[in-house]
Amino acid sequence: MRDARRIGAFFSGLLLYCAAMGLSSLLADLRLPQEAYAALGGRNSTLVQFCEAFAIALVLLLLSLVWSYVTVRPPRKSRHTTTSWLLSGIGLAWLGWLIYGVFYFALHPRNYSQGMGALLLSSAAPPLWGLLNIVAVVSGAVLAGVLARKFNPRNSRRYGSNSAAVMNPPGSATTAA
Repeated sequence: MRDARRIGAFFSGLLLYCAAMGLSSLLADLRLPQEAYAALGGRNSTLVQFCEAFAIALVLLLLSLVWSYVTVRPPRKSRHTTTSWLLSGIGLAWLGWLIYGVFYFALHPRNYSQGMGALLLSSAAPPLWGLLNIVAVVSGAVLAGVLARKFNPRNSRRYGSNSAAVMNPPGSATTAA
């Protein structure tokens, strides 16, 4: 059963990263109102690009946190999470998207005459497809692993399943008499 959970977590990591990249490309097509562009310094300003990238990264962080928590939380009778397997799947998917982005960028060089900041922050620009997106997905998965381990009821028992030991820890006045 443990191997099935590990394989499931690995493929869940692959699907999570692919879903995050698909969602980020959809969100990259949404634009702010014209008044917001004027207040932040124009459409191509670095502040506007960073704000858009940060908003997309927040959405991806929440998606990754929920998806990863559902994936890595241990079953009732186990204390082991599958966070490392989920992160392995995310890493392999990231590598696949990076290789695809490098080839896409090499085959279409004239389409991307943007600055380095736009290439790093944009969710629609290969080869990284948004640096904050990568950080958000990995951070959400790690945070979900920490939460799953922290809120696991099996790890929170101090003295085992004996309720008398919990009520009267060793060395207390009631057990010494």
